[in-house]
This record gives sequence, structure tokens and C-alpha cells, in this order.
Amino acid sequence: MTYKEPAVPDQVPSVAVLAEGQVVGETIALALDSAQFAVESFHYPRARSELLETRRKVTERRAEVGIVVAEIDDVAQWRGVVGIIETIPARWIVVTGSSNLTRWGGLIAAGCHGVVSMSTDIERLDQVVRSVAAGGPGMSPDDREQALQAWEAIGPARRELMKRIAALSRREWEVLGMLNDGQSITTIAAAGGVSEGTVRSQVRAIRQKLNVKSQLAAVASYQEALEFDRV
Repeated sequence: MTYKEPAVPDQVPSVAVLAEGQVVGETIALALDSAQFAVESFHYPRARSELLETRRKVTERRAEVGIVVAEIDDVAQWRGVVGIIETIPARWIVVTGSSNLTRWGGLIAAGCHGVVSMSTDIERLDQVVRSVAAGGPGMSPDDREQALQAWEAIGPARRELMKRIAALSRREWEVLGMLNDGQSITTIAAAGGVSEGTVRSQVRAIRQKLNVKSQLAAVASYQEALEFDRV
């Protein structure tokens, strides 16, 4: 069966652009603006406080469609994009240079409406945005199905782990990485300019979010999550 784009709305879609790289984001925003979209660029959030602030601004703007321009080549990048999709209400499209179907599938499972390649031309992106704004798909059914199958193939245990990993704050992920590197609570506290009590609280929060009983098990979960990059 031939894939056909759904009917698009007559009104101009309102689009929010969040780009990891400023130059690429501005290029996409300008191109969509020239194509008669109502486009506004927003700060790419890298911390929980920034994410909540960006959510407030995007919500005030009443953006129908959101475009995240980001690489997802490692877990930290991927989980940052998942956080945006799950936290900020919009119909999200991810533009990325990664062709890893498992990562794509994880984004779709998190609520992303479509994933497109960074090499996609503006005419095609125009079609995708209008399709998503009309309530249609942001990618072909075949591509979507292949991505979801790749996500399913990693198994329920790893899918659950990746969901828990995505729930960690940026700082918690950093602390977990330092623990994995063999750094002590004292060293981590000194590097972050915080008290050891603060780091211990962060470690407790990490264990709770990962649903593990020990620091060693948390590190093991971190190491397993890194394998997600290699599928």
C-alpha cells in the first residue's frame, strides 16, 4: 500500500523549535518561517529547572507542534529528549542525525509523533509538520513500525530500565556516572561544590528512581544502560 500524507489544516500551525545546536535550530526556524509557519525558538533545556521554564513558555505560546533538534548518540542525549517529549505538551517531532532505530522507537514509545533525519530537506519537513499539526503521523507507518519493533526487541526489563534512567535528573545522571568511575562521595561532593550530605541524598534519590537497594546495583544499572548505546 502506498503511504499518503493526511489532509493538512488550512490555518497556519504554531511551531516551537528546541535545538541542541543554535545554528541548526535557527536555520530550521527561519526555513519554516519562510514556509509560512508561526515559529518561535526556545531555549534547549539541560536541567530540570530549565525544562520547567521552557514548558511554561511553550505552553503560553500554545504551540501545536514541537520540533526537537538533537543528537541521541548516547544515553544522556537520548534521555534529555525523552524528558522534553514527556514534560512539555505538544505534538513532538525529533530531528536527529542518529539512524539507530532502537533509540527512535524509545522516543516514539515516549510519545513522539515522528522522527526524521537531519538530512531531511525543508520541503519534506514542511509536510511532516503539517501532517502532525493535522493529527496525522510524522513518519511513514513502515518506519514507525520498524522503530517500535527495534524498541520492543530489547526486552521488557531493559525497556523498563531505560524509562527509569530517563527519570533521573541531569545531576543525578552525572553523579551516577562518577560513581561508576569509582569516585567516592567525598570526591563527588568536592567536584560539585556541595556537601557530602547533598550527594548522599542524590544517591538515595537515584536508588529510589532505579528501584534498586544498593549503590552497587545502581552502578550496575548505569552500566547496563550504556549498553543501550550499542544496540
